[in-house]
Amino acid sequence: MSPAGTALRRGVVPLLAFAVLTAAMDVYAGNRFEVISPAALAAVSFTLVVAFFAAVEAGRRVARGPAPAGPGALTTHRRDLLAINITTALTWLSTFYALEHLEPAIVNVVGLALGPVVTALAGPLLRRHSRVLAAEVLVSVAICGLLGLLMWGSFSGRSGLGELSTGAAALGLAWTLACAAGSAVNIIYMKRLDDAGCAPGTVLATRFLLIGALSWGLVALADDARLGAALLPGAVVAVIGVGLPIYVLQVGVRHTEPITTSLLICLSPLFALALQLADGRLAFSPLTLGGVLGVVALVAVGVLVRDRSTPAPPPLAAPEPVAALTATPGPVPPPGAPVGRQPREEPREGAPS
Repeated sequence: MSPAGTALRRGVVPLLAFAVLTAAMDVYAGNRFEVISPAALAAVSFTLVVAFFAAVEAGRRVARGPAPAGPGALTTHRRDLLAINITTALTWLSTFYALEHLEPAIVNVVGLALGPVVTALAGPLLRRHSRVLAAEVLVSVAICGLLGLLMWGSFSGRSGLGELSTGAAALGLAWTLACAAGSAVNIIYMKRLDDAGCAPGTVLATRFLLIGALSWGLVALADDARLGAALLPGAVVAVIGVGLPIYVLQVGVRHTEPITTSLLICLSPLFALALQLADGRLAFSPLTLGGVLGVVALVAVGVLVRDRSTPAPPPLAAPEPVAALTATPGPVPPPGAPVGRQPREEPREGAPS
């Protein structure tokens, strides 16, 4: 197996773990939004996340000792770090508000499965050496068709939530599309930072600062934020929905291309569909099941195409015989000299030996 193929397989397990944890977070948060606001949940969750990753990064710096002279990571990568703060805030806040209006499996599948489409369009622009395969573009287009079917189910009352008002469904769709765009661009910027040598700990310690500040601003503007009721759910979401998933995602991104990452995490809706059966608010929806299974099948096709397209490294040249590397040819005999073994010249000072 080629090194590139091995790296791809190393990224699959962390990305599947991310898909399961993301599904669990969507179902849990969607249930909790019956009693708390998305802003309060986000404020508590991301405050805990920022404190945790900042403490971890501070401990690592102390263990490493004094940093070498020169500009630090925040200076060298400031533009990409600012960009990933913006896309992170967009992704998470839009996810939380979408879960107020739509079935978790629908939010999950639209938010994540549109990632390949955005990646196919934006990837070559943001990472100029990346390459998107024609088959991956076709898979992305097919996924869009299935997502359209699922959204029609939400508007027509065939989703797990049953009948929804047109306004609520439209608002949920708008938030979900914003989540999809932010999620895909997140992956690209994470890969850019990794390619540029920015340590994952630095990214994790800085990428949630903006959403933490925005969340507390929304809490301050809210009439009834219910912060007390949000403490335990916020801690749960910080662990299963933010801290642990974002770590395994960072590990997975290191070993895969952005388009492959987006395709793999599209498996999350399958897990969300299974987990939401335990939520009494939601009914089983054959339309949602069919759409999710179709997306999963397309994901498998996309990942298989990427795996088979990974080129094997060229074979190494055979080493030259040791004698050919060490033997020193003797002087060329003058014309008429007897042919035979000639004495080897001793190397002179300054002559190559």
